[in-house]
Amino acid sequence: MRPHQDSLFHIGHLAIQMDRSGALYLPQHKIMIVADLHFEKATTLHEKRGSALPPFDSRDTLIRLQNIIKKYQPDQFICLGDTWHDSRGPSRMQREDRDILRNIITNCQTNFIIGNHDESILEVDGLSFYSEIIIDGVVFRHEPVENENLPQICGHLHPVAKVKLKGRVIRRRCFYLSKMQCVLPAMGALSGGLNCLDSIYKGFMSTEDRRVVILGRDRLYNLGVKSLLAD
Repeated sequence: MRPHQDSLFHIGHLAIQMDRSGALYLPQHKIMIVADLHFEKATTLHEKRGSALPPFDSRDTLIRLQNIIKKYQPDQFICLGDTWHDSRGPSRMQREDRDILRNIITNCQTNFIIGNHDESILEVDGLSFYSEIIIDGVVFRHEPVENENLPQICGHLHPVAKVKLKGRVIRRRCFYLSKMQCVLPAMGALSGGLNCLDSIYKGFMSTEDRRVVILGRDRLYNLGVKSLLAD
């Protein structure tokens, strides 16, 4: 698959392609990367708060994962943490959903980064979890390190951009990029988001070449941070 030029960026020597699903693809290595799947969030909320949300968020997320993998056919798949919403999530997952996930990881080498939501999940059905993975000098981890000179790609913060477009305000998931960093949007169906103007990003995002890439229904939209609105 030939990447569209607008979807490409570089961190160090690593060429990276953005997909409007919220995934990244490394064409040189045939690696696909997603963040914050938060499987079984609906059942977590039901267990803790009695929420009446229908328990189909895992299925929706898994179907989107299947579609992305079919599109790019990667050799390797990396999830940047918070694969499950809590430590009991794997046991609550419906059998059909476990089968879909097992099919994905059986047909593609899969590496899971430990996130704050699933840090107590050390092993699931023989799967291994890592604190970070380094590819061509770029660190892939869940939570960003507060060092703006460190080339890093992470999740955890669920970035969203709020903008005014044609007279109406929209708030959508996005990639948040700088010369040295990229924060992925959450892939999970029920995941919320943290505005890119929040002060927490200042601790690690370099100011050079900062921009957001908003996930549209059929394309990506590149915007500078000056175009953004606070919540």
